[in-house]
Amino acid sequence: MSAPRRKWVVWLVVGLVIALPIAEVAVLIASGRLIGAWPTVGLMLFTSLLGAWLAQREGRRTWTALRQAFAENRMPTGELADAVLIMIGGLFLMLPGFISDVIGLICLLPFTRPLGRWLLTWLVTRAATNRGINLDTLRNQATIMTDPSSVIHGETVPDERQEPPQGDIVIQGEIED
Repeated sequence: MSAPRRKWVVWLVVGLVIALPIAEVAVLIASGRLIGAWPTVGLMLFTSLLGAWLAQREGRRTWTALRQAFAENRMPTGELADAVLIMIGGLFLMLPGFISDVIGLICLLPFTRPLGRWLLTWLVTRAATNRGINLDTLRNQATIMTDPSSVIHGETVPDERQEPPQGDIVIQGEIED
C-alpha cells in the first residue's frame, strides 16, 4: 500500500472513530425524545443482554464447527471468518448506542453473517493482493498441508556420520530450538 493511500485509510479510521460516538449520541437523544429516557435506557439494556446471549450462543456453535473442521482435516476458512465476525459483533454490542448494536447484530445473526463474511473475505483478499501475496499459492499450500497423503514419514537418527541404507531418500538438515 502506498504512503498516500495509507494516509487516506488512517484519516478514514480517525473520522469514523470521531463520527460514530457523535452519531450514537444524536440517535440516543432522538430516541429519548421520541419514546422517553427510561424506555431508551431499557431498550439499550435489552439489546445488550440480547447481544450477550446471541454472542455466547453463536460463539459456541462456531467453536463446535471449528473443532469439527479440524477433526475432518479441512481448512476452516468459513468457521474462522465466523469466529472473527462474532468477536467483532460482541465488541460492537458492548458499546453503548443503537448504531453499534445494529452493526453488532449484523455480525452475529446467522442469516446476516454471510454478508459480513463476504465483506471480510473481500477486505482480506484485497489487502493480500495489494501486498503482492499470491492467494492461489496460499490455497495450494493449505491444501498440501491438510492432505494426509502429502506427509513424508521419517525418523531421526543421531549424527554419527553413518551412511544411510541404500535406496532410502535422505533429507539432511538441522533442528533449531
